[in-house]
Amino acid sequence: MNGIRRWVWLPLVLAAAPAQAHSPVPGIEGFYTGLLHPFSTPAQAVLMVGLSLLAGGFAIAAVRWVLVGFLIASLAGLAVGPLVPMVDPLTFAAAVAACVLAALAPGQLAGLAVLVAVIGGYLIGEVSIPDDGPTRDRLITMSGSIVGANVGLLYLFGINTVIRERFTWPWIDIAFRVAAAWLGAIALLMFALGYVESPAAS
Repeated sequence: MNGIRRWVWLPLVLAAAPAQAHSPVPGIEGFYTGLLHPFSTPAQAVLMVGLSLLAGGFAIAAVRWVLVGFLIASLAGLAVGPLVPMVDPLTFAAAVAACVLAALAPGQLAGLAVLVAVIGGYLIGEVSIPDDGPTRDRLITMSGSIVGANVGLLYLFGINTVIRERFTWPWIDIAFRVAAAWLGAIALLMFALGYVESPAAS
């Protein structure tokens, strides 16, 4: 029996191809870099999670406006370019707004929720513009960022929705509101720290 097990792996060993240090698809590394970019800094990660908590409070029929607003605004942020100064503090501020709505008025104030999603989407798009380089490589990286931001938000919203639908205990909604409040407090603290003068500069 041991002899048979030893020979089972032989076809796999014979079928192994030479290892490649680089992807055979040119530019794919840039796409994956862009795919992860919306979650690559604390400001962006907090904003994305905050927006998912905000979206999770709405029914499927209403949340599409939040998701579509985020998509259009993220594309606009990439297309228009860096216009907003001090992006990180403003990203934390947008996260605070998303979390406040998610904690205090879940599933309500749809127009305000869409506005917050639009602002957040624009900021995510703006910071996803890569450094100067070949146009083709930059476009591939930016396309990865758009996919990562929007699919990431959709997945986070989906996880949120599945939990709410699968577990109908009354405290589930309270837990989401508490999570939004804690995340909002963290974002507010980071927003404030962005304006604090460092001791070395004083």
